[in-house]
Amino acid sequence: MKKPEDRPNPWPAVAAVPGLMGLPATWRAVLGEDFPAFCGFLQASPRLAGCFPCPRQCGCAHDIVRHPGGPIVAVCRCDPWNCDDLELPHAEVALHQLNWPKLGRALCQALGQEPKSAPLALPRTAQIGAYSTANVPVILTIETERPAFGRVVAELAARLRQPFILLAASSSPLDAAGQEILAGAGAGFFPLDTCVRLAPHGVLQPVKSPGELFARFRPEPGESVDEDTARKAFALVEQLDSAPLKPPSVLTVFRLYCLQNMSAAQVARQCACSKTSVMRRLELIREKTGAAPAALRRLSPHLEKLEEDIADSRARHIQRGRLVE
Repeated sequence: MKKPEDRPNPWPAVAAVPGLMGLPATWRAVLGEDFPAFCGFLQASPRLAGCFPCPRQCGCAHDIVRHPGGPIVAVCRCDPWNCDDLELPHAEVALHQLNWPKLGRALCQALGQEPKSAPLALPRTAQIGAYSTANVPVILTIETERPAFGRVVAELAARLRQPFILLAASSSPLDAAGQEILAGAGAGFFPLDTCVRLAPHGVLQPVKSPGELFARFRPEPGESVDEDTARKAFALVEQLDSAPLKPPSVLTVFRLYCLQNMSAAQVARQCACSKTSVMRRLELIREKTGAAPAALRRLSPHLEKLEEDIADSRARHIQRGRLVE
């Protein structure tokens, strides 16, 4: 038997099933040897299929005929006929769909997250949990089409307006525009095909410990949003501002975005620059302070007071200089 780390990854195969719903035969075909382990995350729907894939893999489909009080039969519709009729149990003609609540709970257990389900009215996307004492939303999407995936990312950033964790089947649908949106929102992107393995008996296992995967979303013990935290963040941003950069300055973007709660687009209009320039400054702030700019907005009362204190201190220093003259 293969070890969990040697087993084929099921996530791209799961995402490839149209509508995340199909016959057991369809799920077996796409999942291969992972079907027995993954089938626990599927549930039968009331819907029955009208046709059944040919077991000879000739490309045709057999019509399903239900005889009242009798067997369910899949009849070849090729001309000329070349396959025998197939008698099927009810379970084999019932369409099976992904069990989102069960998969969400299993992912949360594997990744050290608190289950917390919420529909989002977005295609193939739902909140499945929250992470750490900061209650960071954990979102699962199994959207694979790049344009639709981009709309999901943009909608999440616009709705949540806070850092969040986005789990997806793979990284293939994420493009540069999506990365920019996620960075601006302080969100983290984690493709399941590199983060979570499917072990035998349907157990999900993280590739790394949750603490390693989500380190930047976990508050340090005793961390608090207070004046000391604001002072450190402000000092780090001032250090960045001393670097030679074209306008807008890092400090200007910091003030407009974090203190005045402007969006990246509003900051760009205010500074008469491109939104890309603003996003780059925000990424510098995140790298230097270790905190998402969106999260720093919660420090704005302390930051504003700190700026006033610094301005008063400088004013007093100038006044004393004039008196000496």
